[in-house]
Amino acid sequence: MTQNSGGTNPQDNRFPILSSLGYLLAYAIPALPILSAWLGEVSARPNLFAFAPLAIAYGLVAFLQWLWPYPVPARFDAAAIPKRSPLYFRLLLFGGVPAQLAMLAVTTHYWCGSSLNGWGSLGYLLSTGVLSGIFAITLGHELIHRPQQFDRFLGGLLLSTVSFGTFKVVHLQIHHCHVGTPLDFATARRGQSLYSFWWQSLVGNFSGALRCERECLAKAGKSFWQSELLIWYGFSLLWLSLTVWLWGGKGGVFFILQSAIAILKLDWTNYIQHYGLMRTVDASGKYEPVGTHHAWSQALFIHDFALLNLFRHGEHHAAPNCPYPYLRSENRSPVYPYQHVAMFFLALIPPVFQRVVHPCLEQFEAQQEISP
Repeated sequence: MTQNSGGTNPQDNRFPILSSLGYLLAYAIPALPILSAWLGEVSARPNLFAFAPLAIAYGLVAFLQWLWPYPVPARFDAAAIPKRSPLYFRLLLFGGVPAQLAMLAVTTHYWCGSSLNGWGSLGYLLSTGVLSGIFAITLGHELIHRPQQFDRFLGGLLLSTVSFGTFKVVHLQIHHCHVGTPLDFATARRGQSLYSFWWQSLVGNFSGALRCERECLAKAGKSFWQSELLIWYGFSLLWLSLTVWLWGGKGGVFFILQSAIAILKLDWTNYIQHYGLMRTVDASGKYEPVGTHHAWSQALFIHDFALLNLFRHGEHHAAPNCPYPYLRSENRSPVYPYQHVAMFFLALIPPVFQRVVHPCLEQFEAQQEISP
């Protein structure tokens, strides 16, 4: 089963400016928890609106994409990919740092001082953590792939807001090198449950980052005190300290918990994107090169814009340094029978998820054997 993105977009790209401005939709993600806090206050129903960001992200968006199951039209010629993103697309990423910090300030203040009950507090925490992870890690992920040191620094800064500095190390040095092999903890094996994968990723993220840093620093003749991990977790400690100073211990708990939820959300996404897709080994024991067929992909217009083409994941692995507006919807990538949103929830019930996915996986592998 290969990528079909729900069909061919009946509209050609007559208004290319819209294909550029559309990526501003990413900023709707940190705006949703802020909006839900405001609506909760003005309506005097804070507990009801605490769940609104999740309802929009996983309900309304899925419905809209069901109504219009087409990808964003190609904006650029993928055969002429520049080494650097155009300035507009870089600036769009840079704005992620103040937007993320503003969102955390508003949500922490609201969670600590509002009249939320137990369920409302849980709902708002989940909403903030999930959307914080989607926004900060998505933009941070794009930035750490860029060649400019300033961009990579901002990527690490964004990751520090969800206490995930290890991702900057392991994603580049382990995941992209070893994806689809037993050496990659971020590739879910066929038959592995999401819950087993969460533990595997939690351990792998931290142990892998420490191992990579020790090896790199040893080669450079540097001590571990010069590790970039200390920089990113130093920033995380700064955000935590500021939160405790402004909102007390409850604020500190909120920062830590939203970070944990954001990390779990990222690993949940990795589970969906790479489940069961393994690279073949030749007679000499060498793995095949990474290709677009080593990640489940899906191109739908809201996801394309709001997540900066994150779900065009097979193309990202085939060309990891390609800027997000140039990522194509590659026909050789496998595609799930339902939207990624649905697959996220199916993954929570492993037998059901496997019953849906394994036939698709077997069909895709059969197609790979037929067409080299």
